[in-house]
Amino acid sequence: MNKRLIKTTILLFVLLTLAACQTANTPETAVNKQTISTKPVSQSGGVVSAEGLVEPLFFVGLSFQSGGEVTEILVEEGDTVTVGDELIRLDGSQQEIALAQAEARLVSAEAALVAAQKQMELAEAAVNSADGVIASAVANLALTEAGPLPEEIAAAEANLAAAESAVSQAAASRDVALDTTSDADIFAAEANLAAAQAELRQLEEGYQDILDACFELPDGSEICPLYGTVEENTRGQLEAARLNRDAAQEFLNALRDGPTAAQTRAAGGGVGVAIANRDAAQAQLDLLLAGVSEEQVAIAQIGVEQAEAAKGIAEASLTQAAAGVTQAAAGVTQAQANVESAKAALERTILHSTIDGQISRINTSVGQLVAPSVPVVTVADFSEWLVQTTDLTELDVASVEVGATAEVTLDAIPDEVITGEVTNVALVPSVSRGDVVYETTIRLDERTDLPIRWGMTAFVDIEN
Repeated sequence: MNKRLIKTTILLFVLLTLAACQTANTPETAVNKQTISTKPVSQSGGVVSAEGLVEPLFFVGLSFQSGGEVTEILVEEGDTVTVGDELIRLDGSQQEIALAQAEARLVSAEAALVAAQKQMELAEAAVNSADGVIASAVANLALTEAGPLPEEIAAAEANLAAAESAVSQAAASRDVALDTTSDADIFAAEANLAAAQAELRQLEEGYQDILDACFELPDGSEICPLYGTVEENTRGQLEAARLNRDAAQEFLNALRDGPTAAQTRAAGGGVGVAIANRDAAQAQLDLLLAGVSEEQVAIAQIGVEQAEAAKGIAEASLTQAAAGVTQAAAGVTQAQANVESAKAALERTILHSTIDGQISRINTSVGQLVAPSVPVVTVADFSEWLVQTTDLTELDVASVEVGATAEVTLDAIPDEVITGEVTNVALVPSVSRGDVVYETTIRLDERTDLPIRWGMTAFVDIEN
């Protein structure tokens, strides 16, 4: 017989004895009106008894967010795990493919964004260039409307004078180049040739003397006493004299033949260029002196309008390019979100521990299909033990307070009394076997020497 049954029997005996005494000493009408209450009366030094079940300090049943086939179980029952440890893997091949595709789309989207940004930079440069063209066209229109400045006319007149002088110089150069060679020039060239020939003959005679100085010995060998430095020097002078004679002859021949056709064309061409430059300078001066025509102003105005129209096109292209950048950036954002979503989907194929504790139960095996939200692993913190009451009724709960001391005995270890403390009293009731009960938590003092197990039946006496 357990302690709770003994206490209940004693309480009923006391109540029946009191009722009998009152019946003997009270008139019959009073006895009929007496109501006997079975509710225990909490008094100083009294206790409230209840049954309960042993639970670990904390436990959680872990499940997958999405279903699939179990491909790997990384832990065994009894293993110690910490927060974040991988416990079970599902087949994630489809999620890996989806992640690879999402990452490829992200790379493509980022490349498209870079291209759009480059296009926008080009469009901005085109707008800036259009601004410069407009400024130039406006300046040209202002200059055209203002007409030629006095300093421009003066510069054109000076340019014309310089061009006319160049014509005169070119004509003089042509005449000098084409002038017939005089007799004096030919005579001088003939005299220069004769001197060169005389020097050549003298050197030839001297070199011959060197050769003639050689003689033959009785043994048949020949000796040339002037060979060596003398012979080499004379031979070099002889070669130079021959070249000098040839040059003098060619110069005399050129004088006698007169200027060539190429020289004649070159001399005349210089004059033609000078005349063309003079005519261009004259035309520029005439244009300035004529003033600005309505046609010139109209052309300048058209230039301004064209430049402004070009800027409008450039601005439209810039707007379009900016829209392209915005669209491409949105594409990158979406692609990044898709990558994160794919990573999350792949991560959901791995079950992680959410607490530090021990694996108390594994409810699946490799190859099994698991459904989402169905617990497949239970992890518990066995560092401390709790007792959760199962039959503390509304008649007794009013006498129980948080912090109250409790004595607990276990059905499996009846000879040991474990002390504990009430840590929580449920605010919301539940129904057990037709009674309204309030679950109360008792935290047991540490007893590492006892073989306590989850789910053991406990009997609790709570002081009130």
